[in-house]
Amino acid sequence: MEVKHCIRPVAAGVGAVVALAIILISGSSEALASCGSASCFLVTGSEAGVQPKGQVSMDLRYSYASAGQSDGVSGRVAAVDQRRRRIILNEHLEQRTTSQFYTLDVNYGLTDRLTVELTVPYRKLKHTHHIEVGEKSGGIGDFESFTDNGLGDIRLTGKYSVLPTLRSLLVLGLGVDLPTGDSHARNSEGQLQEPTLQMGRRSTGIVASVHQSYELIPHRLNQFASASYRRTFTGSNSYRFGDEYVISGGLNVRTLNIVTLTGQFNWRYVVHDEFTGDLRRALFPGDAGFPDDPVVIDPVLTRRPVPNTGSTLLVFSPGVSVAVGERTTFYLHAQVPVMRDFNGGLQQQAGFLGGVTMALN
Repeated sequence: MEVKHCIRPVAAGVGAVVALAIILISGSSEALASCGSASCFLVTGSEAGVQPKGQVSMDLRYSYASAGQSDGVSGRVAAVDQRRRRIILNEHLEQRTTSQFYTLDVNYGLTDRLTVELTVPYRKLKHTHHIEVGEKSGGIGDFESFTDNGLGDIRLTGKYSVLPTLRSLLVLGLGVDLPTGDSHARNSEGQLQEPTLQMGRRSTGIVASVHQSYELIPHRLNQFASASYRRTFTGSNSYRFGDEYVISGGLNVRTLNIVTLTGQFNWRYVVHDEFTGDLRRALFPGDAGFPDDPVVIDPVLTRRPVPNTGSTLLVFSPGVSVAVGERTTFYLHAQVPVMRDFNGGLQQQAGFLGGVTMALN
């Protein structure tokens, strides 16, 4: 009788998550990122992956996220011209961006409390917009559909378990981002694409994190929370991506020995990017001389915040994981925006993430 009562809510929970993921997949025929970027961010369990000494684990996951125009926003955003060192206000008309990430995490236990983690991302990107708005094609600009894929920036992280007990866990992490991703992709006119459309950030960075969990009901109900801070240093192209803050919290409920349901909220705040260049503005139909070259607002080459970058996003992420034997766990999460502000850029929409975690020895 007890097993029957458990099976019904498990089946309902798994069905709901799978159904939501199917809706998200079928809601768009594209898959990839933007002059802003779209990505999933949530707690999958690998953050707490402190391995016993000598043990190796692997996590392989796929995530999908997209961004599109929102009501009441013109879609005209600033462009960054890296070659001529210019920030041009209202020069791009954004339409859609989609991102797919294939990520491999490998964890190795140096000691029972210290683990080193290698993260290798592969990214596929598609972005559509009009460029040189106010200048070409009667002022509407030239349509461009840009696609790219390749290795992203590899991350090496050390994780240390501070409070390992039977019911609680506290893990501190410090990682380094390495500039392994390509940053020289060009658009249809042969010009260097903007930094936010490149596979890599062209600079090193650091990521500090903390992950906490506690067994409220042993082997049945688990509470978890995490926070991270990411800083990317200024690249050789004088561009610096904004600092990123992420806070997550939620519950894991084990319904059967092999099935766990998860509900979590994830908040991400990203500061404006910065670039060293002069400042210009694309023309509007009411401006004298329209269409024509952008007008100069400030000719001084100086470090400036890049308009329409930075964002605030709060999402709810339901999920389910299924253990297959003692060494393998499959998981699937949806991610639904609750509150979002992308500073006039494309708004991130619903996405999903799925993967598998395996102990290799």
